[in-house]
Amino acid sequence: MPALDEQSLMPGTEGINFYEADPILEQLLQRHLSPDDYERARPLLLHMGAVASERMDELAAIADRHGPVLRQYDRRGQRIDEVIFHPAYHELERIAYQDFAIAACSHREGALGWPGRVPQPVKFALAYLGMQAEAGVFCPVSMTDALARVLERYGDEALKQRFLPHLTALSLDQLQQGAMFLTEKQGGSDVGQTATIARRREGGEDKTEFWPQWQLWGEKWFCSNVSADLILTLARPSGAPAGTRGLGLFLVPRRLPDGRRNAYTINRLKEKLGTRSLATGEVTLEGALAYQVGALERGFVQMTEMINLTRIWAAIGSLAAMRRSLLEATVHTHGRTVFGRRLCDHPLMRRQLVDLLLEVEGCAALAFETTAVLERVDRYGREEDRRLLRILTPLCKYYIPKRGEYVTLEALEMRGGNGYVEDWVNPRLLRDAIVNAIWEGASNVIVLDVARAMSREGSHLQLFAWLEERLRALQRPELAESVHDLQLSLKQVAARFEALTTLDPESAQLPLRGLVERLAQVTIATLLLEQAATSLSSSQAVGERQLLLAQLFMRRHLQPHPDGWQADDDRRPLDQFATLIQGAVRFRQGV
Repeated sequence: MPALDEQSLMPGTEGINFYEADPILEQLLQRHLSPDDYERARPLLLHMGAVASERMDELAAIADRHGPVLRQYDRRGQRIDEVIFHPAYHELERIAYQDFAIAACSHREGALGWPGRVPQPVKFALAYLGMQAEAGVFCPVSMTDALARVLERYGDEALKQRFLPHLTALSLDQLQQGAMFLTEKQGGSDVGQTATIARRREGGEDKTEFWPQWQLWGEKWFCSNVSADLILTLARPSGAPAGTRGLGLFLVPRRLPDGRRNAYTINRLKEKLGTRSLATGEVTLEGALAYQVGALERGFVQMTEMINLTRIWAAIGSLAAMRRSLLEATVHTHGRTVFGRRLCDHPLMRRQLVDLLLEVEGCAALAFETTAVLERVDRYGREEDRRLLRILTPLCKYYIPKRGEYVTLEALEMRGGNGYVEDWVNPRLLRDAIVNAIWEGASNVIVLDVARAMSREGSHLQLFAWLEERLRALQRPELAESVHDLQLSLKQVAARFEALTTLDPESAQLPLRGLVERLAQVTIATLLLEQAATSLSSSQAVGERQLLLAQLFMRRHLQPHPDGWQADDDRRPLDQFATLIQGAVRFRQGV
């Protein structure tokens, strides 16, 4: 009997560079970057693809099994609240913060050898590759990045000079990590219920310190990166009104200027479903020293800068889990033989793989378009881009994590029993992806934020105009039918949103989830058609594949079979399977 090849019996992704395997990411970056910036980014992405698929993947499995431990007292009974991490987690920190400068590169000029600041799409592409291996460490990275953004925009010069160099440090020795502590027992998404009290400290004669200074008292219930060096939080100054309008924004250092612990305690660490490598805890503020950030009466408005950036991070995190799941499923089904032929040669499996591919490629188009709009807002500050970003951000945050849950679970099932075993990456991908649907607002909260963006700023009108303009520009004859169908879908969803204004407030909420989902799908389909048109001008084969993908996405979500997608007898996922998969996943076994 011939020796069994264990790799072919149980195929895995060992040795596959995540960037080399991802032509989708390559095409998106070529779309959103100048040729010079793309050529500058490519070696960085290749390096991250290799590191993520090998060393980070190994470290992530170890850090997930050996999570952080809280040591509250030293041997003499003194309160220390030290969070102890496995060395694997510290090495992951070194890779993310130091080797690839992901928290710093869009703030500090010259990071990674870049002339100026690294563009947002490049930063998020590096993170996207890294998060295919490890999710936990990128939560602190995202908050460090976002806290620096808030200080850049709202901090006074003294705060910036003291703290920005440490938030954007390129070495771990100088780094101070960021976090935000918002959730309280009585209010998570309902931030207006915040009960933490801020009292102004007397003084001001010490010119070596920042004034005004505040002290905070209260409990924070869900504090990710609980051992962070710098914490952004909301508190209500004495006498301030109820609700979000009465909240001030404060920066709380873990250490006082003289090196002593600040006056807050870490009560315990959370036992979480996922992101187990990350320390999330409960904190009591006991007169903690805090520095005021920005205008006291605009605390919540200023805090939304951090919230919205971390929402984009959450969408990218889900996309990373989806992409890794697709890679695992593709490699597994092409390498494993059942009932006399490869898994991927069975029609039902082809349909399932194409289904995952549509979700991954569609969500990638939406996510990286949003990062490109973010870059334009930062670079040019145009009002139309700001309004567009205002609605694209919650669209990403709502749609992509929900599809991430679906894709990671489907891919786990496709691996069979091994997919349910922690020796393989699928359980961790699923566990870690779930948090993104909750982080900085569960689905209903995000849907209501879309409604706020519409009612207060008219951001949906900016999006509708933007989509209409892009569809009108698609003049190639082979796209005509799809463009026409999509224009009808856009008109229908615009009319449904307009009809909401005629309903009472409670009735208007009932269709919101479905309408926000449909708006995301219309946006994705427009982007996919636009990509197809661009590619048809330079590569017929690539363009035809992207057009097919756009048409299948529309058939999947906008023009479903009367009996549903799973009952659709369209043969294109079967007959064009190799073209679809080869355009999305490159790996050594071929298709």
